[in-house]
Amino acid sequence: MTDGKKSKNPGVIRLREKGKVAVRGKVLAGVMSAPQMAAISRIAEEFGDGKVGLTTRLNVEIPGIDRQDAGEVAVRLRAAGIEPGSTGATLRSVVACKGTVCRHGCYDTQGLARAIEERYGACDLPRKLKISIAGCPNNCAKVQLNDIGIMGRRFPVFADECEGCGACEKVCREGAVRVADGRVTFSEEICIGCGDCIPVCPTGAIGVASEGLHLFLGGRSGRVLRVGTGADRLVAEEEAVTIVGRLIGCFRENALPGERFGEMMERVGRETVFAAAGMRPRE
Repeated sequence: MTDGKKSKNPGVIRLREKGKVAVRGKVLAGVMSAPQMAAISRIAEEFGDGKVGLTTRLNVEIPGIDRQDAGEVAVRLRAAGIEPGSTGATLRSVVACKGTVCRHGCYDTQGLARAIEERYGACDLPRKLKISIAGCPNNCAKVQLNDIGIMGRRFPVFADECEGCGACEKVCREGAVRVADGRVTFSEEICIGCGDCIPVCPTGAIGVASEGLHLFLGGRSGRVLRVGTGADRLVAEEEAVTIVGRLIGCFRENALPGERFGEMMERVGRETVFAAAGMRPRE
């Protein structure tokens, strides 16, 4: 099955061995409960070859299943709260890093992934659409290589109460913060908005100047590599689901059959696509 076809059996993937398939289950934000993991283990033992694979988009795949058993496996997965899918010309599973619990995370990455999935998951599209979510500029989720990428950013502001201890300088990998003779020098041009300097200040002299989500549009990995174009401004976390919906609508309305998001964006114009989300491309 290619990524441009609608699937009658979402999540069912043909394998090399004739008559055998793998069934893919969508794991929201890449997080499963212990009972869900136990259910998957039982399914793999009963219907597959006793193995379970993990995909690059944080889903599960149970290989070695007889094709005629795929329907029953899907029923068992749904009973465990795991929907088969993330195949075909749809919104593929939203990838989220562990920013929700990570000390570097600037926002609730897993919560946003679940919200997008609940609103738009598995919607029919001209071709597959991939969304990736990173909690900070460490960018574990590689957001610029997805059709829609979302990265959290948090920029600092330094108060006069700073005692010049140097804790902020030690955590700044980019060298945007320098401390000399008890005084702090901060470069906005060098700062990438990781926000790591803010919580380490022992006196609370570093506050938040601005924070939000930085969007990248039109990226792609695989056989054709394309780096997404960044937006000109940050958006609030609570705006993200609505903005994603506008971009999905733009893709559905403007893309030709079989055309990826980035290809559509180049054809109709970057400004047109960004405008649909209420933004402009960064120059």
